[in-house]
Amino acid sequence: MWLVPLGAATGLLMGSDHHTMTTLVHTNSTAQDRASKLSDGGVVALGALPAGMYVWSLGHYAPQAHETGLLSGEALGNALAVNEVIKLIARRERPNVNDAAGKFFHSGSLDSSFPSTHATAAWSLAAVLGDEYPGWLARTVVYGAATGISVSRVLADQHFPSDVLVGSATGWLIGHYVFNAHHNFSLFGGTAPMPDDLGKPRTAAQKAAVARAAQALPPDPIKHRKPTPYSEITDPDAIGSTNVPMDSWVYPALERLSSMGFIPGQSVSIRPWTRQECLRQLNLAQDLLSETYAFSPSEIREATRLINDLHEELATEPSSYESLDLESAYARVGTIAGPALHDSFHFGQTWWNDYGRPLGRGTSAIAGYSIRAHQGRLFFYDRQEAQRDPGRPNETPAINQLINNLDRVSPDDPVIAPVPGYAAYNRQRPIELYAGYAFEGNALTFGKQELFWGPTTMGPWAFSSNAEPTYSLRFVSTRPHPLPLVPSWGTYRFDIVLGKLSGHHYTARPWFNGQVADFNFGDNLEISFTRWSIFWGVGHPITLHSFKQNVFSFNSTGDYTGNAGSSYGDREDPGDRKSDFSFRWHLPYLHKYVTLYADSYSDDDPNPMAAPRRAAWNPGIYFARLPWLPHMDLRVEAASSEGLFKDFGNTHFFINNQYLDGNTNKGFLLGNAVGRDARAIEGRTGYWFSARTRVEAGYRQNKVGTLFLPGGGTVTDGFINGSYAINRHLQAQTFVQYERFLLPSYLPGAHHNTSAWLELTWTPELHLHRDSTR
Repeated sequence: MWLVPLGAATGLLMGSDHHTMTTLVHTNSTAQDRASKLSDGGVVALGALPAGMYVWSLGHYAPQAHETGLLSGEALGNALAVNEVIKLIARRERPNVNDAAGKFFHSGSLDSSFPSTHATAAWSLAAVLGDEYPGWLARTVVYGAATGISVSRVLADQHFPSDVLVGSATGWLIGHYVFNAHHNFSLFGGTAPMPDDLGKPRTAAQKAAVARAAQALPPDPIKHRKPTPYSEITDPDAIGSTNVPMDSWVYPALERLSSMGFIPGQSVSIRPWTRQECLRQLNLAQDLLSETYAFSPSEIREATRLINDLHEELATEPSSYESLDLESAYARVGTIAGPALHDSFHFGQTWWNDYGRPLGRGTSAIAGYSIRAHQGRLFFYDRQEAQRDPGRPNETPAINQLINNLDRVSPDDPVIAPVPGYAAYNRQRPIELYAGYAFEGNALTFGKQELFWGPTTMGPWAFSSNAEPTYSLRFVSTRPHPLPLVPSWGTYRFDIVLGKLSGHHYTARPWFNGQVADFNFGDNLEISFTRWSIFWGVGHPITLHSFKQNVFSFNSTGDYTGNAGSSYGDREDPGDRKSDFSFRWHLPYLHKYVTLYADSYSDDDPNPMAAPRRAAWNPGIYFARLPWLPHMDLRVEAASSEGLFKDFGNTHFFINNQYLDGNTNKGFLLGNAVGRDARAIEGRTGYWFSARTRVEAGYRQNKVGTLFLPGGGTVTDGFINGSYAINRHLQAQTFVQYERFLLPSYLPGAHHNTSAWLELTWTPELHLHRDSTR
């Protein structure tokens, strides 16, 4: 089941290898030499570790170290043998030959590029070391070293990315197989973690108790039997778990439970959550529900209605070793009657937070499905959609001239070409497509995956569900961890991402990296710090030096005015760096009813709190229950990208003199769709029949500054959302909106449109499980 996604990823990389090595990776001979030495030294150091352990075990009683040395040597020898056989067959040219054509069956028999020997060797060693010492710190070190060795082979211009991927997978699979086949599982009283300790290693006393219990049992006829992967009480950290999509009803239900006091310490600034994390929060709410002295009968009744639906959704969250599930199948048809806004980077957007789906005047439709799978700690998710785009007219010369005036920071910037129109057409899109590995409450994932960094509903400033998800490599804590040294103070989470943006032209094919640190102090206060950046791309080389400059330096070759001696396309520019700060606070004495929160963003400061008046802000307040109306909630938010003490105009946020497309992905803003130099206020109130059935009405008004668009602008929306649970497996969702906009620089006079869509979602609970008891 895992060879299918590996084969698909290898095929995608092979198709882009030439482009990657000739356009994206620009390294000079000095950098290539450094990367080559780094990979050589890394393999030697990684191999020296188990070799040293084996030598040490010869003079000391260290059975685990002795076995680690032997199995590492076996895995390395097997991996290199397999690697050489594949090389003799593939005979692929290296990137520094024939303009990186990467032709197979053309190289010498001893100089094949496919697969990477360094990657194969490094990952075979790392797999054994990681299995022998499964703690999160040990695995982070050895897997991080193997990753660095693999990436350095690409930067050294010695291998294509597909060479490295196949070499890494080959080494890891062989190393993991050698461990499973030859590890003595009875040597240390079992290596599986104790279920109740959430993945913590067994203490000496626990190991002694296991040994005493084993002596009282009759001998096992099978020597060195591998222990059952899971017990009746499953360790959640040992199960790979996919994310719940951000458009799921699960999020508002869990957030409402938290604001009612049933999920203390909930972390909302790093989402989406995994299904295991949602289940953890549900179990916490269920436990608190039994504490009738802490809640009123009305609160308990309201929480029970939400919890019942959540139990039905998460009841099948597997405790089995392997699982393959058809999560959902859905279809939606919608229409926008009247002129539609489809460019939030300049003028506005009629439908917000819709994954960058087709947006234009006329009828659109989508049909999709989602599947999820896991095997032990490994997991895979695929959500595909067929989409019908209603088409779009040609961009007029007047609009193109206006966009050039708005986006070109200096006269030396490239002229922005008009966007051609197109007729209605059908397309296929992977909305999310990723695989990952879970360990110790963390996950390492790769693929097309959504990011939602902030507490707001309108959309965080950094990453939201407004644009199509991006392809990225992600290291994230999937559940809260106790603070080190002072665990009684609260918990923390983190998210580290390296990804690629699409649909950009100025600069084309940029990348981004980001880091989030999120803290919960006590049960009621959450604060989050984010640092992220757009960097690399055409004209900005992908090197270790440029990455270091982007992440660790504070210098810049230019500013948003373009007056600091830096012209467009400066190869030394460290990137467009940004920062965010957010908080969420359940108010004292009102913590079961009122939640105050805010999200802030800065383009020119290490953190918005360093200069809050120069930052963009989006505060909000949420009433989980209204007086005398316990089934209703109310949320009010206000977002402004104009600045607090003055209007900064259109070049202060979301754009700089190197990346004119700004914070977008395929034309949609990555974060809050309020846009540049604008301010908006939104209020929405909902009536909850249950977690899956509710009606919500809202109003939003968006004002655009006159320093951005000539004459400014106003966009007003009134909307109704409705969801109805037809039965346990079928749900209907509706959306109706009336919009009026006045944007003189876009269209003269006032205009309006009416839009609506209807979606049916089927969640069949069709699955294949292999239970631990079989």
